[in-house]
Amino acid sequence: MKNVTNIRKYKLLSPLYDALMGNRMFRNARMKAFSLLDIKPNDRVLLVGVGTGEDIPLLPSHSEIVGIDLSPEMLNKARKKASRAVLMNMDAEALTFENEQFDVVILNLILSVVENPEKALSEAARVLAPDGSILVFDKFLDERQEPTAPRKLLNAVTSLIGTDINRRFDDIMKESSLKVEHQESSVFNGSYKIYVLKK
Repeated sequence: MKNVTNIRKYKLLSPLYDALMGNRMFRNARMKAFSLLDIKPNDRVLLVGVGTGEDIPLLPSHSEIVGIDLSPEMLNKARKKASRAVLMNMDAEALTFENEQFDVVILNLILSVVENPEKALSEAARVLAPDGSILVFDKFLDERQEPTAPRKLLNAVTSLIGTDINRRFDDIMKESSLKVEHQESSVFNGSYKIYVLKK
């Protein structure tokens, strides 16, 4: 996965993204993930890899929402349904925000996309307030699970459209000081997982 090629891939994918990822199954999974957060009035929420803005309507109206994405085309789609959010073209691996600016950082379907997920997670931790939470919803291999031959073949296809299905969350967390407060399996027989992280 390369960030430069991801820009091109998501330019092509942006017209189809909502049909693929905005269905009821994924919306319910997102809603379940958000229910684990206690977002208070005036909390600052950062959506890393906001995409077409599917998560924004699911967040409390009293929160202050900032969304970033590397793809201008995805951001253009998000702007049509996200008038209450501030949307910015930015790299998840090199956020331009000051330290400890956000009460909640959401990493939905982004750690499987970025070139260096460890950097993206580190940046999320850097901009997170000391008592804040990071929410992760994404597809991961189970710890110590080796990808099967069919999964490796499928990953060759999914990588062409901008997502790696063979990453392990434990590997991404290896150098992080973040703590897992909550984890659970989600859609597709647990291939997708939900994590809540704290400093």
